[in-house]
Amino acid sequence: MSNSAPVNPLSSAPGYTLIKTLGSGAFGSVLLYRRQLSPGGPVEEVAVKVIARDECADFNLVSREVHSHRQLVHPHVIRFKRLGLSPDKRFLYMVMEYADRGDLLDYLRKRGRFREHEARWFFQQLVFGLDYCHQRGVVNRDLKPENLLLKRTPDARQELTQGDLEHPFNLHLKIADFGLSKEGVHSAPKSRVGTVTYMAPEVLRAGPSRRYDGHKADIWSAGIVLYVMLFARAPFDDPLAATDKARRDATMSQILRGEWTAPASMPVTPECMDLLRGILCADPAQRLSLSAIMSHPWFSVGLPPAALTMNTVLVRQQTVTPPPYEQSVEEVNAVLAEANRRGGGGPGGPGGEMSESGFMTMIEDELEEEQRRGNAPYMVETTYQQQGHGHGAARR
Repeated sequence: MSNSAPVNPLSSAPGYTLIKTLGSGAFGSVLLYRRQLSPGGPVEEVAVKVIARDECADFNLVSREVHSHRQLVHPHVIRFKRLGLSPDKRFLYMVMEYADRGDLLDYLRKRGRFREHEARWFFQQLVFGLDYCHQRGVVNRDLKPENLLLKRTPDARQELTQGDLEHPFNLHLKIADFGLSKEGVHSAPKSRVGTVTYMAPEVLRAGPSRRYDGHKADIWSAGIVLYVMLFARAPFDDPLAATDKARRDATMSQILRGEWTAPASMPVTPECMDLLRGILCADPAQRLSLSAIMSHPWFSVGLPPAALTMNTVLVRQQTVTPPPYEQSVEEVNAVLAEANRRGGGGPGGPGGEMSESGFMTMIEDELEEEQRRGNAPYMVETTYQQQGHGHGAARR
């Protein structure tokens, strides 16, 4: 969001009280509000994503995010609540469920690499959330730790808390940020979107004439997340590259060749490695499906049999009886139409795809934002690594 943006875009919106800023990036800011829709009604904390209308380069992405996210109601997906325009009409905002324990990347940096049973706990939740999205016809295309939010469970056990850091078993993982998603039921993705480190080989090869299966690409990204949780680093990287561009190019080349290894100093069980190999398979036709992942011996530890069919039952129920939505599709479309009234449908035209130049600009913006924050998209810098146990240094 630009420096000209007001501190509180919803200052005159009834029922919204600003608490603090949660984050900001190339595409807007996320603010924490306390919301009370009616006098004497329930009070809740909500995360509000705010985008300046005059800085929104592509309303197609906004529309896609809203329509994809709105329909998803699942324990492991952040709940979309409402879309609106600020009272002065300068800002488009999305009201969402607030995850009070931050994101998975920040948690990894504070806690260090996970033990296998801890990584499995989060990976099971990620896979169940992703399987639900796919069954609802939505592919995410931007799965990464920054977009996986954590929320304290209602029945969290205080004795498991380690100082100010929650124990993994006290946390629920929720998929967030559907800005690059696509409703896969209706079309096959053909544009290269997402973050390079988590991109599948077929996504890097994608173009107008070369489509790919977004479901399989999401599975690859989930596998990268599992690898990062287990080893506190990404599987594809060249930390010795002289420049950021050279490092990115080397990373993309490694991904295309499907070359990766696990750190010998951080052993995991054979069952875990077998699952990783099945997911991080460069050939999407040979890559494990979500159903194969869920039936894998490493994944299924501790799960009741009903867990594997939970999503199928839930989707069937929601198809017959849609869950209660705060806003109707017609209301959402009216807000989008008013927000986009200045004309045009963005760089790709109405319903169009992001161009190649638009894709590279997005990647460069993300890398620039990571540098500004002092983050390293290739390496999870943790206390564990700072103590001399890590492999390579985080980029600064």
